Order: sequence, then C-alpha cells, then structure tokens
Amino acid sequence: MGQSPSSSMSLGGVQWPALRRTHWNSDGTSVPVHDSRYAGWLVDSVRSGLVAIDAQGAVAALNAAGHRVLGCAGEDPAAVIGRDCREALAAQPVVAERLLEALDGAERPSRAELTLASRGDRPALTIGYTIAAVRDAAGAVAGAVLQFRDLTPYERRAEQERLRERLAALGEMAAGLAHEIRNPLAGMEILTGLLRRRLQQQPEELALVNELSAEVRRVAQTVTDSLEFVRPMELRRDPVDPVELLEESLARARSRVPLAVDIQRDYAETLLPLCADAERLESVLTNLIVNAFEAMLAAASTPARVSLGVRVEAALGVEAPGERAPAELVFTVADTGPGIPDELRERVFYPFFTTKQSGSGVGLAQAQKIVVGHGGRLELSTESGRGSTFRVRIPLAPEALPTLESEPRSSA
Repeated sequence: MGQSPSSSMSLGGVQWPALRRTHWNSDGTSVPVHDSRYAGWLVDSVRSGLVAIDAQGAVAALNAAGHRVLGCAGEDPAAVIGRDCREALAAQPVVAERLLEALDGAERPSRAELTLASRGDRPALTIGYTIAAVRDAAGAVAGAVLQFRDLTPYERRAEQERLRERLAALGEMAAGLAHEIRNPLAGMEILTGLLRRRLQQQPEELALVNELSAEVRRVAQTVTDSLEFVRPMELRRDPVDPVELLEESLARARSRVPLAVDIQRDYAETLLPLCADAERLESVLTNLIVNAFEAMLAAASTPARVSLGVRVEAALGVEAPGERAPAELVFTVADTGPGIPDELRERVFYPFFTTKQSGSGVGLAQAQKIVVGHGGRLELSTESGRGSTFRVRIPLAPEALPTLESEPRSSA
C-alpha cells in the first residue's frame, strides 16, 4: 500500500530511499512522506529541542520543545518560521549567535553546554547541545541546526548526590563535636541554676546569671540545629492540602513574630493533594514567612505586606513527544522588606551564615535541604530596598497534572 517506484529524498543532508512515500492517517486519508506536514511531525517528535536557520539567518525549523524552552516570540512555532533568528530568539541572543557562527561551515564540538538567560521568575537554565551546518546536495552551507536537551534534571540529581556526600562527612564530624560541647554546656546549665538560687536577693547579679543561662541555651540550640542539619533526612510522604499547609505555616509564623502585617493571598482555585512530608515542608514555609516578618520588622517597612501564593506551573524543560510537560507545585512568599544585597544573595543558603543578632544560620540551609529532598528547588529573587520573593518548587506526580489549567483565586 502506498508504494511507488524507487526514488530518494534528502533529509538532514542524507539521501534516503523513498520506498514508501505515503503515510496513512487514522482517518484513512494519506499524506506523502515528503510533504511539509510530515516533516513538521518528524521535527516535533524529536525528544529534544531543535531550532534551525537558513543561510540568510531566518528561522527555518523550530519544534514545540525548542519554542517553549527558548521563549521565542509568537504564540506557536509556526509564527516564528521565516523571521530573522536574532529577532525570533531575542530572549536568548546567545543561541542566535551560535547558529549564525555555524554558518561558516567549520566543524564544531560534538557536545557543548550553554546557560540560557533567565526569563521572568524562571531561573537560568543549562542546556547540553550539538550544532552543525546544514549542507545542500552540492555540499554548500544552506543553514545551521542546533539540537539541545535541558540538563536541569541531571544537575539536580548531581546536586542532591553532592549534598548527601557533604552531609555524610559533616555528620560524622558534627556528632563528635556535639558530644564534646554538650557535656560542658550541661554542666554550665547546672551551675547557673545553683547560682540563680543563691542570688535571689541580689537582682543585678541575678540578671547577669539569667543572661548567661540564656546564652548557654542558645549555644546548646545551635549545636542541636547543626546536628539536625547534617543528619541524613528521611521523608514521610503523605497526601497534604497545599493551601492548608501554607495557612498553618502562616499561623505558626504569626505566633512567633507579633507584627501587624497585611497578608495577600493568590491561591489556585483547584489543587490536588501534594504527596510530601507535611511536617518538614511546613517548617520550610514557616521559616520563610518568619524571615519575611522579621525583615520588615527590623526595617520598619511601610507598608508591611506579605504575599502568599500557591499554584501549579509547567516545569521548564524538554518533555517527551506526546507527553504533557512536567508540572511543579509552586509556593510563593514575598515581602516588602529591605531586600537582600547582591553580595549576600548566594550566601543566604550557606550553613551557619546569618545577618541576625540571634540567628543560628541554619534555617535557610535546612529549608533548602528539605526542598531538595523532595526533588524540588528553593529560589530567591530580590532587589535591595524592594523586598524579597522565595519560591518553593516541588515536582508533582502525573495524576496532579490536570490542575495546570486551574484558574487562580485571589484574596487580600
């Protein structure tokens, strides 16, 4: 069925025998294999992102995965075809630059990596790519093609493995240190208790002893927090309502920081339960809200406002053909505080780093550890003097993907 005399067609610079030139659709209609529609199906069926230009630098091919990851102008890939690649790929100028460079026909490495520019609240993305000149039957350069794959899942797994290795090494050291430190601290706590009883009639001296006792307890808590941070973490995953989880975290934060603050909510209308360790994830969200409250309190921010959000978003990356894009549940905690200076932005996630007078420096590091343990990531966007926004991104199970189409509900 659909056979024709032997001939050939060129695809990717290679002559393929066209022994079967007809594709039969499920409705009984047929499409020639060399038809442009078939070529489009072929390009869109590639698991990785693909973008190609002609010799003049106009976009000649772009599949759906490439369009989504590169953030091309236009609502669909077809709208980009024929446009100058520097215009169509304005969101990722380095990709257009690589394609134009390949028009010189020189050999390129079989594999390279490239960091794409961040877009909106999407962080920078690393892709692994191959690029080559497209040649016509005479061997002349007719264009260039770049094929790529999102490396984020691989980087995330590597990051989790490195974190486990570091924590294992730190855990052995911390366990020994904790034992050596806790013993004298326990003795100091006993001695301050004895001094407190003897100095009941000497208020000035008693105040000094109480201050000493508070410092001893603070050091003991720091040791406990440090040991908890380096200890291997086991998650107990159960279905949990994301909105209830965020509201409970807000209630806990309010009990810890008495601050008159305006709370704005932006929750998706329909959300399926999240399979997560509710206790640990609640500690993450509580920590983020407490930090927001404390930042605004210290800076006397006016207005003092915290925006909370929870919604489902498509994860940035390349999905397999015919499959729905992977989805993430995104919790957002934004404040109107002083923000975080650029020079401290990366360090806030380091263990034992803090800008607070009484902080242990473990809170955000522990929060990141918990989020990474769920296979997610903790993101920060901030501008000095204009507040900070933390986003907790947790991958969703396939059965939760239909909530991608849910509409938001907002309340103040």
